[in-house]
Amino acid sequence: MKKHLLLICALTLAGASSIAQTTNLGGPVSWKSNARFDQIDTKELRGFDANVAAAEDAINDLDKSQPYRFGHKYHTNFTLENSGTWETLADGSRVWHLGIVCDGALSINLLLENFHLPAGASLYLFDDEKTNRVGAYTARNNREDGLLGTELMHGDHMIVEYYEPANVTGQGSLTIESVVHGYRGLAAIQNDLSRALNSSGNCNIDVNCSMGDIWKNQIRSVAMIVVNGSGICTGALINNTCNNGTPYFLTANHCLGGSTGNWAFRFNWEVAAGDPTLSCATTTNAASSYNLAAAYDQSANGATVLASNGGSDYALLQITNMTVSDAVTWGLFYAGWDNSNVESAVTQVHGIHHPSGDIKKICEANEGSNNNIHFSAQGGAAVWFMDTWNSGVTEPGSSGSPLFDQNGRIIGQLYGGAAACSGTSNNGAYDFYGRFGTSWGLGASSILAPTSCGGTVPTNNGYDPNPITASVTELSTSLLTVSPNPSTGIFSVQLEEIASDAEFFVMDMTGRVIYSDNISYGISTLINLSNYANGTYILRLNSNLGSEVKTIVINK
Repeated sequence: MKKHLLLICALTLAGASSIAQTTNLGGPVSWKSNARFDQIDTKELRGFDANVAAAEDAINDLDKSQPYRFGHKYHTNFTLENSGTWETLADGSRVWHLGIVCDGALSINLLLENFHLPAGASLYLFDDEKTNRVGAYTARNNREDGLLGTELMHGDHMIVEYYEPANVTGQGSLTIESVVHGYRGLAAIQNDLSRALNSSGNCNIDVNCSMGDIWKNQIRSVAMIVVNGSGICTGALINNTCNNGTPYFLTANHCLGGSTGNWAFRFNWEVAAGDPTLSCATTTNAASSYNLAAAYDQSANGATVLASNGGSDYALLQITNMTVSDAVTWGLFYAGWDNSNVESAVTQVHGIHHPSGDIKKICEANEGSNNNIHFSAQGGAAVWFMDTWNSGVTEPGSSGSPLFDQNGRIIGQLYGGAAACSGTSNNGAYDFYGRFGTSWGLGASSILAPTSCGGTVPTNNGYDPNPITASVTELSTSLLTVSPNPSTGIFSVQLEEIASDAEFFVMDMTGRVIYSDNISYGISTLINLSNYANGTYILRLNSNLGSEVKTIVINK
C-alpha cells in the first residue's frame, strides 16, 4: 500500500459567526443604562414545601425509569398585558420588566406559551445584581406551537426583560405559564455564581478522564435535557444515512410526558481535559467552581417527537431550529449506531450520561466471568442487560443516555436499573438499556435510513459536521483525484487505489453536506454542483484505506 502524507494548514472561515439557540446581542438593554428595578412589578411565589419534596424524591430517586426531578413547578399566567412594567425609550422602542422571586431557590427557569417574537425583539432573564443572565431569546426561537422552555438562571430572584423596537411595537406575545423553583442538584449556590459540579455519587467518572480518551466523538454527541422545566434526562445526537446534520436526538420513551416543545438540550456540560477543576486521581467527586456562561449557553430549545415506542423504551426527536452551523460552532458529533441486534457481537459497552444533572460522566462494562452483557425483557421492553458495571455507574438523570458498543456505535438508551454508588465504588448492581436494534423495526429505520439516502444498512459510524478548514498539499500520491479544479460546477472524481466502503461528501463552508455518493475504483464519478454559487467547497473521502480532504472551487 502506498503511503500518504498530508500537510494541513488551518484557515479561518470567512464570514462565519457564532450562532446559538440563544443569540448574543451584547446583553439586556437595561444593562447598558443605569436602570433600577426596585419599582417594577414583582411576583413572589410561595407554597413550596421542601419536606414534602424531599420525601417524594427519596422514593422517586430509586427509579431510573423516570426523569430526575430538580424543581417545583408553580403554574402561573403572567403576560405582557396583565403583568410587568413597561417603559418607552427615547427612540420609540419599548422594554418590559417583570420581577420573580422564589425564596431560597437555587435556580429559576420558565416555561412559556404563546411565545412569538417579531424580528429585532429579544427576551432576557437575569438577576437583580446584573451578574448572571440567560438569553437572548429571539425570533429564531419561535415555534408553531408557541412553546419555549428556558435554561436555568442561578439564584432566587429573577428579572425578565422583553425588548421590542419601535417598528414592531405590540407585535410580540408571551405567557409565562410556569415558574420552576430549582431546589437541588443543578445550581448549587457558590460565591462566584458557578453551576453545580459533581453533585452525583462519588464513584462517577468524568468523561475527560482516561476512560474517555478514545470516545471523544461519542462524548461530543451527548446532551443533558431539561424535561418539562423540572426534570432531567440524557440523550444523544444521532446520525442518519444522509449525513446531512439533521438534528435527530435519541432518548428514552419514559422521558416523554407533556410537550417536548419546552425541552432544553444542554450540550458540552463537562469539564474539559486540562481544566484545573478536573481531577482523575480518584473517583471522588469534590464540589468545585466550574462553567460560567460561555459553555453553559450551548443549549438548544424545543423538539418534535418523530417516533417512540415502549417496546424498546426509545424516543427519536428532532430538535427545533438547530442547524449544522450550531453543531459546528459547538463542536458536536452525530453518533453512529448498530441496528444488527446480535447479542454475541457485543463484548464491551460504555454509557455516557448526566447523573443527577451533573456534568457528563462515563461508565464501562466488559463481558467476562463476573459480568454478562445479554438480551433480556424488562417492563415489556427488549433490553440490553448488564449484570454490573466494571467502572463508573449511572443514576437518575442518566435516563435515556446512549449505550455504545466496543465500536463506538449506539446500541441502546438507558431504561432503568439498580446500579448506584456505594462510597467511591459502585454497588455491583445491574442496569438495562432499550435495544436500538429493536427500535429500528419500531419506526427508527424510516427516519434514520430513508430510501432517498440508500435505505437500511446495519451500521453507521456517525457524522462529524465540523468542516476541515484546511488547504491540502499532497506530498505523495493521493487516494483521490478531482478534475478539473477549479471548474464551472462539474467535477470528475476517481479513486487512485482499490478501496472498499469508499464514499465521499461535499460540504459548503458552514459544514452543511450538499452532495454525497459512493465511489468505486476504476470508475470516474461526476459531481454536478452547477446550481451552487461560486466559491470554495470541501470534499471529504472516507474509505477503508483512510480519509482524505480536498478543497474544490466553483468559478463560473
